[in-house]
Amino acid sequence: MMTALPGLTVADEEQNPRFGKIKGTGGVSSISGVGGGGLTPWATLSSYAEAGQLGGTVFASQARVDDYQLDIYGGSFNFHDKVEVSYVRQDFLIEAADLNIRQDKIGLRYKVAGDVIYDRLPQITVGVEHGELRDEAVALSVGARETRGTDYTISMARAWINGIGHRTTLLNVNLRYGDSNQFGILGYGGDDADTRVNVEVAGAMFLNRSVAVGFEWRQKPDNLSALKEENAHDLFVAYFPNKRLSFTAAWVDLGEIAGAPDQRGVYFSLQANL
Repeated sequence: MMTALPGLTVADEEQNPRFGKIKGTGGVSSISGVGGGGLTPWATLSSYAEAGQLGGTVFASQARVDDYQLDIYGGSFNFHDKVEVSYVRQDFLIEAADLNIRQDKIGLRYKVAGDVIYDRLPQITVGVEHGELRDEAVALSVGARETRGTDYTISMARAWINGIGHRTTLLNVNLRYGDSNQFGILGYGGDDADTRVNVEVAGAMFLNRSVAVGFEWRQKPDNLSALKEENAHDLFVAYFPNKRLSFTAAWVDLGEIAGAPDQRGVYFSLQANL
């Protein structure tokens, strides 16, 4: 559940002009469909597109925790390494009730300034994520105010080639303004609205040219008096066999979800770059 880390040397055959950046800088896809880590977006945009190029991704992911399963399918387009648009379908399964909650999300992000490694400034990206539930009954029954909503993000990322252990290391920080309940699966807003500005932090380190490990931590709002919502975090490993594919596996802790405590489990994701 990670984004890419720059500054890695790759074989000449991987310097395909259609895939302008070096291997690893294409990243993976978040649960909301935008480029970045699994739990959160990162400041780097999806795919390997550079200025003057177009890029795209398609991906499928699954998170399985104690009482729930989340299946995610989507894709994104990168225009000139400046603008990213994305779409994702989320299908949340409540196993005990054999009940599915489906949500569609679209994302739009814009690279404002900097570069994750080649600039003195960190890379800074602003984004919008809009979600709409196809299945509204559960969200309304637990006290959500809306079944659609929008989050706004500011992401800042910086990489160091000679980082921890003399390995390429990256740090990303997000500020998120929004009122989604459990990533929007339980609607938006509620009767016990918490602060709407939340912090997300992620870090990663490349062990070699193709394998990276890291963590993510996501602060979440707690808007529903009837249901407690806790922060989420993960530990991940990502494998980039080449520029076209990436595989991600993670251990995730999503905290309490819909009254069920200690929701921990695994996450897997496969992404193809176009």
